[in-house]
Amino acid sequence: MKLYKPSWVNHDEKPIFSVDIHPTGKRFATGGQGEDSGRVVVWNFNSVLFEEVEWDSNVPKMLCQMDNHLACVNCVRWSNGGRYLASGGDDSLVMVWGLSVAAGATGKHKAETWRCLTTLRGHAGDVLDLAWSPLDKWLASCSVDNTIIIWNAEKFPEMVCVLNGHTGLVKGVAWDPVGKYLASQSDDKSLRVWKTADWASQAVITESFEECGGTTHVLRLSWSPDGQYVLSAHAMNGGGPTAQVVERDSWRCDKDFVGHKKAVTCARFNSNIFVKDGKKCCCAAVGSRDRSLSIWLTSLKRPLVVVHELFSDSVLDLSWSSDGLKLLACSTDGTVACIQFTKTEIGTPLTLEEKNAFYEKIYGKCFVNEPGGDLTSNLLVECPEILLAREKQEAKKEPPKEEITPKSDKSQPFAPAPLPPLPPRPVDRQIETRTSDGKRRITPVYIPLTSVDANESLGSQPATESCFSTSSQGKSRIKVERRDDIIIHPNVSNHATTSVRNDTGLEQRLRKRTAASLPGPRVDELHAKRSCASPTAGASGSPTLKNAGPVAPALPAPALGTAGPVVRAAGVLRLQVVNKACNTHYGTLSRLELIPNNSASNDPIWETYLGSPVTCIACDARWACVACADGALHVWRLARAPARALPHLALPSQAAKMTLSGDTLAVVTTSAELAIWDLSTATCLVRPLCFRNLLSHGVTVSNCSLLEDGNPMISLSNGKSYIYCKKLCAWVVWADAGDPVRRAGGGAGPRAPSRTRAPHAHVPALRTHPRSKALSGAARSWLEAQVAACLHLRLPADYRHWFVALFDHLVHHGTEEQLRNILDDLLGPSHCTSTPKKWQNTILGLKKHDILEELLSLLVRQLQWQRLYAEYADQLGQLAGAVLNGH
Repeated sequence: MKLYKPSWVNHDEKPIFSVDIHPTGKRFATGGQGEDSGRVVVWNFNSVLFEEVEWDSNVPKMLCQMDNHLACVNCVRWSNGGRYLASGGDDSLVMVWGLSVAAGATGKHKAETWRCLTTLRGHAGDVLDLAWSPLDKWLASCSVDNTIIIWNAEKFPEMVCVLNGHTGLVKGVAWDPVGKYLASQSDDKSLRVWKTADWASQAVITESFEECGGTTHVLRLSWSPDGQYVLSAHAMNGGGPTAQVVERDSWRCDKDFVGHKKAVTCARFNSNIFVKDGKKCCCAAVGSRDRSLSIWLTSLKRPLVVVHELFSDSVLDLSWSSDGLKLLACSTDGTVACIQFTKTEIGTPLTLEEKNAFYEKIYGKCFVNEPGGDLTSNLLVECPEILLAREKQEAKKEPPKEEITPKSDKSQPFAPAPLPPLPPRPVDRQIETRTSDGKRRITPVYIPLTSVDANESLGSQPATESCFSTSSQGKSRIKVERRDDIIIHPNVSNHATTSVRNDTGLEQRLRKRTAASLPGPRVDELHAKRSCASPTAGASGSPTLKNAGPVAPALPAPALGTAGPVVRAAGVLRLQVVNKACNTHYGTLSRLELIPNNSASNDPIWETYLGSPVTCIACDARWACVACADGALHVWRLARAPARALPHLALPSQAAKMTLSGDTLAVVTTSAELAIWDLSTATCLVRPLCFRNLLSHGVTVSNCSLLEDGNPMISLSNGKSYIYCKKLCAWVVWADAGDPVRRAGGGAGPRAPSRTRAPHAHVPALRTHPRSKALSGAARSWLEAQVAACLHLRLPADYRHWFVALFDHLVHHGTEEQLRNILDDLLGPSHCTSTPKKWQNTILGLKKHDILEELLSLLVRQLQWQRLYAEYADQLGQLAGAVLNGH
């Protein structure tokens, strides 16, 4: 758990009465007192959660400030779809705000432009609380005029009805997540439940509120996400303040949250249903006048956490993020606190599909709309052309063709005729019969969902595990009736003996119809190809690998975005990656966004979604490349309109590292394979190369690149570097910091391959003091290896560098014969005693005589080799003169 209190979230030291997080989790709104009016402020939530975003001067913290209310704002609430923001204040008004796409005035308070879409007038006093219905069909507001007004959110400012019944100030409203009930709490020491079908009063609960003394500024109550409980504010039990739990339908008050020293002002259930320790549970936050905040799980008897003296005044409002892991609280002292949880602490939330399945099981319908989604059903058709186009589309639709059932007897088991409806049977009795072969058969009987089953809640665990339930499951009430007078002949054919003979007719037609239903190879064919590609015994007699298990990854998979959004620079833009951005019926989605660096708005100019978490990112001003946990590679060209540069590629395994240099993308996978692409031409430059044999335990790849000659190079964390030679089909050791030969030779550190080295660049310093024969030999061996590597890798500048270093070493520690062998090869056949069959005057494009001049400049510095220098300098001068004279 992490606790933040951003000091920059304030209303100029004025009270903040309400806070609410946007369904997308990008923004949050606060409402309270301004300088001389009511104030509503929209803030950037990422600036609260992430320190790097908070300190980024290019990212605005305050997105918009609205001072339209004439008096203090008591409540702000985002619609469930995230399109609207409603605010209510002491001016008796309810304002509904929407984000304007038009360019707004720039400045501190106008990073975004939120304008008032409508003003709802109907209350005769201060508006204290607001609540949107589950599908944003209605907006409920309550006031000190003792009434609740239901507004038609699809036709603002239409008023649906006014609920009268409270005899005191109404200070809290909350919708049942199923949409069947609306709950309200008032200073008249009662909690009322209203039916949305006819807006009549369903129940009035006063049992736990009669002892309440005094009053609070608000009484914010909340409904549990499973719809089974209402959590109220400002209740009493045994003379102590509590948050009362009221059960659905029975409206019993036998559970509560205790522990606060002063009256509870607000309670807010998390909108998610969690699974913790194998049990489903709900999570609720409770705020009090004692300046403390408590977090409860319905599966625990004690609070999960209690934060004492969080504020210097009363807690007035609470808000959970849609992912269920972040909580905002505000206080009369004008500050806001943020608490961030982990899934280990409060549990793993159910996916949207699992949540919908739970609703269908309990209520028979699915009521959950995706957080942050657009409610397109609320849009109105403004252009008559759209109506005409829709009519033409409907006219073009052909009526569905009726399926023709074959009249063959063999088709009857596949398409049985509809049976007449059976008479109703008792729900507590099932019939047992016997087949002709003596087996028992129990006829299944439909058992409808009873009120007892429908009231099964998330907290209905044994009393030792839950603070909400004291009941245990009873035994089955179904009776089995035996009927020996009925004998059923099983409709079973002997397929084991007649499968070959009866493989005709409809079965063959079905096989032909389904054999080529989809294009592309079948799954069994793919498995067959993969099995053929497995290692087998070859001509050398190598053993065949059978039943080999999955190979462990050679490199660790990177963990990216576990602490929040990841931001990378992409020229004038920044690429933001949010893993697990939203939950859908089909799984969790990750979101990629491009946001301008110098724009006042924090909204992306481009976004896309992926079905797997992003683990690697490489981007610049032209390209954006990401790799996912499922082994996928995605590449986009960042032009005026970003578009995919490559199709969705499947890597051999998950990416461990990616490097982008110009138009060249290098990818290293966890299975220790390197692949390189040219993004501008969408071609593969280096097919996947395996380097698993180069790795040891704990070693990772620190860099990977493509040299100018087209050979790939990798650098490892242990100081070793390798370059792949296509001609030799092998990895050439370029540098090895731990090689005893190199260390004994006293060579310089590894040098990156280069083609731009100056002819007389500084040669790596080798020890010149007296040394043993073994150390001198080690230095010569290491330098000869470097020269050979550059020669076969065809690196001219590096070859010249190491060749000069080798000759310099021989000048100090070599023999005359070793020096003459090098000088003779460079001078050519005009001087050497044994004329070679073929002598080239260049090597890797370098003139040998130019290299000879550089070596002679090293030789002249040593007096012991002055005769050798004079001999070869004279011969080189004669050859140069002959060339000038045309010989």
